Amino acid sequence: MGDFGQSYLDSRPVSHKIWDALRWTLLINFISIVLAYLLSIPLGVWTAVRKDSRFDRITTTALFLLYSLPSFWIGTLFIVFFTTPEYGLWLDLFPPGGLTDLPKDAPAAKRWADIAYHLILPVLCITYGSLAFISRQMRGGMLNVIKQDYIRTAHAKGLPENQIVWKHAFRNSLFPIITLFASIFPAAIAGSTVIEVIYSIPGMGFLAYSSIIARDWPVVFTILMFAAILTMIGNLIADFLYAVADPRVSYK
Repeated sequence: MGDFGQSYLDSRPVSHKIWDALRWTLLINFISIVLAYLLSIPLGVWTAVRKDSRFDRITTTALFLLYSLPSFWIGTLFIVFFTTPEYGLWLDLFPPGGLTDLPKDAPAAKRWADIAYHLILPVLCITYGSLAFISRQMRGGMLNVIKQDYIRTAHAKGLPENQIVWKHAFRNSLFPIITLFASIFPAAIAGSTVIEVIYSIPGMGFLAYSSIIARDWPVVFTILMFAAILTMIGNLIADFLYAVADPRVSYK
């Protein structure tokens, strides 16, 4: 159990190579997912409640622009403008890549602070696209719900606006967000290949890319197997979350 063979490249057990890469991918994508959901859900709700307002139009335009920008291009721009003093000393803010510049025997707190500093740009590159997409999905879900009869009834009863939005409308508008989780869950494990390669982060995406280039098929097949399994697990979890979000959904 757990024996996926040995790498053709360095004869290391595939499970060891997967684990070494998985921890960094999990760290980056966990931070990215938390940031994306914490920002996009309130943003989507507010733009839906303030539909056709100036705030909605400006936010919608900005989100469309963010979603249309490819992550590899933004990641390259970040490296060109924010990791070198070529365009001004005040722009030399972040390291160009890697995880840390400190030796392994450095104090743990200092080492993790340096790792966090190195991961700022990669996390931003992974987060902005998810933020734009989830916000649009949240807005669409809210717009469908606030047109329902029970929301108009709640307004007629004189309930506070916050209670109507967050207690009655919000919960029933979560279905698109739950559906997205089914695809986000395996993607969080597989990693962002482009970003990890650009910033030289030894995660799952970088491992998959380097293994394909080196024709290290045991590693490639193991990563593909994990992606398939996690896709099924993500769909299963999404089905359970449907029942949690809406009591009318039952699997009995």
